[in-house]
Amino acid sequence: MTYIIAVDLDGTLLSSENKITKYTAEIIRLLIEKNFYFVFASGRHYIDVMEIRDSLKIKIFMITSNGAKIYNLDDELIFSDNLEINIASTLCRIEYLDPEIITQVYQNNKWYINNNKIDNKFCPALSSLKYEYFHPDHLDFNNISKIFFTSRNFQKLYVLKKKITDFYGSKIHINFSVPGCLEIVSGTTSKGYGLKLISNLLGISLNNCIAFGDGMNDQDMLTIAGKAYIMQNADSRLKDILPHIEIIGSNNNDGVARCLNKNFIENHENIS
Repeated sequence: MTYIIAVDLDGTLLSSENKITKYTAEIIRLLIEKNFYFVFASGRHYIDVMEIRDSLKIKIFMITSNGAKIYNLDDELIFSDNLEINIASTLCRIEYLDPEIITQVYQNNKWYINNNKIDNKFCPALSSLKYEYFHPDHLDFNNISKIFFTSRNFQKLYVLKKKITDFYGSKIHINFSVPGCLEIVSGTTSKGYGLKLISNLLGISLNNCIAFGDGMNDQDMLTIAGKAYIMQNADSRLKDILPHIEIIGSNNNDGVARCLNKNFIENHENIS
């Protein structure tokens, strides 16, 4: 039987040191040799996801920017969906002057921010991309795949989420990847939508899809997969919303790889 393994990166496949361990890499390669399909499903920019994939020297599908850009095994862009221009314009301005919130934008190969002068959830070390500063009066709002807001003032982000949701409704998908990072993409895409697209493309039932995640932006992907797992270190809200989904080890304990080894490799391969 052929399976699709869809796995989030930050907080799930990657350790807190932003790395894939040797053990996890070995498990992934073994399963690909057994004709499993892997999908890296991340809120990250596609350049970052490609870099992580290339470090493993494997072929995988990639759901990037929470589903706004999706790539096949040959690096071909098979789906792209950007925010509406008027929505992108509003979101780039809405908190631009708030000193406690950093506004961040993915546009094509660019990563824009409004400032980096505050201590919040802004983590440039996690990306190989180099950010540039933007001003909304001088930014072209075409081809913006994702806008996200980071802050240590979680309450402000919760209020902002409600405000944006009430105004735009189903025109957007808005979720927290972690409590201090609020992410917005087009309403016609998500990680779950990406998994459905790949499932249809391969002709493999969603019942044969296995998903792993730790953030609220993983919720729909975890819900539609035939089997899903939540990381021990996951957002407590995700655990509360999906209480029926099994919780496995943390990302710092190779939780994904150990689960896959137990279910698909143990007693068949000598992996310690």
